[in-house]
Amino acid sequence: MEYCGIAMGGKIYSLRSAKGLTQEQLAEVLCISPAAVSKWERNLATPGLEMLCALADFFDCTIDELAGRTDRKLEQMGCYDRERLRMAETAKELLALSELSRQKGLLALEDKIAEYKGESRFLPFAVNFFIRSLCRQLEPARIAGWLEHYAETLPEQERMEGHMITRLLGMIVSGEQAELLREEAASYIGIGYREKLDGGRDFVRTGLSREELIESCRAKPLFSDRTSLLEELTSLGDFEIQVILRNLDNATLTAALCGASGGVLVRFLSNLSDRLLPFICEDMDSWQGTEEEILKAQRRILELSSRAAQE
Repeated sequence: MEYCGIAMGGKIYSLRSAKGLTQEQLAEVLCISPAAVSKWERNLATPGLEMLCALADFFDCTIDELAGRTDRKLEQMGCYDRERLRMAETAKELLALSELSRQKGLLALEDKIAEYKGESRFLPFAVNFFIRSLCRQLEPARIAGWLEHYAETLPEQERMEGHMITRLLGMIVSGEQAELLREEAASYIGIGYREKLDGGRDFVRTGLSREELIESCRAKPLFSDRTSLLEELTSLGDFEIQVILRNLDNATLTAALCGASGGVLVRFLSNLSDRLLPFICEDMDSWQGTEEEILKAQRRILELSSRAAQE
């Protein structure tokens, strides 16, 4: 089934991935076989009306959104955010490699990338491929062309990142200035992420460690007496909080935490990844919502906490 040129299978895949579920786990929730979920996501079959309603209820979206008539729910759930955040982190890594190449030469990149612990699968391969091909005295343009072909074989959600890596590595080899690399990376990541790429509320730029950043939130007061709904959650364990976070979109988390006390912030922020933590803090700093928005978001977290307690 396809609406507005967007296949439903891709929507189901994106919503499932945003919740961190496998096909088997989604199938178990819906009391169907994993093979049925696989066929939906590959657009080999479409859910019936009853199953469409079940999917929409489970993903807390409308059938229109599920069928691809709007991307709003996917954006709220953070599916696109995760991809862009990964690209931003990869871009920062490439900028650091650019600086290293200027200081110590291109061969130093191989040793540096061996220590890489980020999420990009393509970055280590591309760096090693580029350097080793250069050592064989191959032309940079030819190497970049091959890497472009490799990037095209990546899963769709990683393909843009692959093209960005290839382009920036070519610029590093040509000795382009860091500012030009930064602008090139931003053009791949998008306007909404440009400031994050430039530093945003970043551990390196602010000079704060992860622990210092979390501790700086400890003294935050409640937004109002009414926004104390999450105070009882300070006693939750890390597992329960991580279950909540896996099922929560970034916008809801930000609104809920903006109304909570520092004690609640510390518990939730401590369970965020290094990649996501500075961005959530930055979003909280710039948030300008209402008390009602906070209460709605906090009630959503309370619902999720009840489910987490049952797992």
